[in-house]
Amino acid sequence: MPTSAAYEKEYVSRTRRSRAHFEKARKLLPAGVESNVRFFEPYPFYVKRAKGPYIYDLDGNRIIDFALGYGPMILGHDNPEVVKAVKAQVGKGTMYGASSEMAAEYVRTIQKAMPSIEMFRFANSGTEATMHPMRVARAYTGREKIAKAEGSYHGGHDYALQGVDIPEDMLRDVRHQPSVPFGKGVPKCISDLMVMYPFNDWGATEDVLTRNADDLAAVIIEPVQAGGGCFAPRDNYLKRLRKLTKDLGIVLIFDEVLTGFRVARGGAQERYDVKPDITCVAKVAGGGYQLGGFGGSRKIMEEIVPKAGGNVYHGGTYNAHPVSVAAGLKTLQILGRPGVYRKIDRIGDSLFRGLKDVAEDRGVDVWVESVGSLGQMYFTDKEVSKWRDAMDIDREKWNHWFMHSLGRGVFFGVPHPDEHFFTSIVHSEKDIQHSLDVSDEAFKMIAKE
Repeated sequence: MPTSAAYEKEYVSRTRRSRAHFEKARKLLPAGVESNVRFFEPYPFYVKRAKGPYIYDLDGNRIIDFALGYGPMILGHDNPEVVKAVKAQVGKGTMYGASSEMAAEYVRTIQKAMPSIEMFRFANSGTEATMHPMRVARAYTGREKIAKAEGSYHGGHDYALQGVDIPEDMLRDVRHQPSVPFGKGVPKCISDLMVMYPFNDWGATEDVLTRNADDLAAVIIEPVQAGGGCFAPRDNYLKRLRKLTKDLGIVLIFDEVLTGFRVARGGAQERYDVKPDITCVAKVAGGGYQLGGFGGSRKIMEEIVPKAGGNVYHGGTYNAHPVSVAAGLKTLQILGRPGVYRKIDRIGDSLFRGLKDVAEDRGVDVWVESVGSLGQMYFTDKEVSKWRDAMDIDREKWNHWFMHSLGRGVFFGVPHPDEHFFTSIVHSEKDIQHSLDVSDEAFKMIAKE
């Protein structure tokens, strides 16, 4: 296999200004970035502007963007209708500290897409959108433990940062996997309140949840698991989970931060016809602005209502920020137009199927997993349907493909092999074909070795 430097050579030659900025930025920002996921070797590029399906870096390179803000920009960058809505709202005020009519209009729009949401509360990020429902579920059930799938990612709060990445020497049987904190600084005592189950392994999932039922307030799940890449539910996994949690009296939380308004207008719950108790949304829901939220059945959500004897605390200075609500509302209105998701899925299918076909033509073993406009490519000769399957992929080949593509002006999403990438409604056939041609060059080089 050629060295990483061989694949990085063109990237380095085209990003000299980014490299110079990185040297300055890392003295001000840890690793020179504002979020750990934005860092990659040899150094990240820095963006000057974005338009449609493209981002432009400090060196003036036009890059086809399949990261899309790591999910939110399903309409592409700088959508004129969203920009117009934002400018109109800025003229009316950017911060009220009081509620507005527009927030209620936004909730009514959400309810049309996701009828399972009878009441809704705003937050400012995906992390907040999953943190608050866990607290609500504990109050509603009187229990303390939360079950989450191993390898899943539900944000940056301490309860979510359990079992995100389990070192191989700490892996146990899927039916008895202890919770392991992700990274330093997470209190070990929180691990005792989290229960691990394996996504897409129904027998083991049923066993884990049934054994722990008396202590479980909620099961939280990415209905299409994006932690670890992309894993579509198989064999009616979600329907079985819905029935079991209902039978056991456990609150079912769908983390649709990534899948909401992306894999269907009504998210994964529409695509797979499963109704959760609580739904978490962010990303696309804000149209590129800081907006998240959660909602569900009236009976559960009313745990938040202030009342004598105490209630579940939920607050936030910037909740339902008027500019974010304006951007999110316009985005959801656009996505509600006829035929939009047929086009979104068609574009996604052309990229993900195309990658699989091109790799096969070059004799490179890959598994491409996708749902609509969300997916990932794994370098392996085996099926990848569960998080543990993805632990055995060839990460070096993935890095070579990613860096070769980026050097040729194609940014294939979150810059790590256990993440994912996306398509938008504005990626053209020409954009997709160019991206496949660039990937073909990388596969050809990989196959030679």
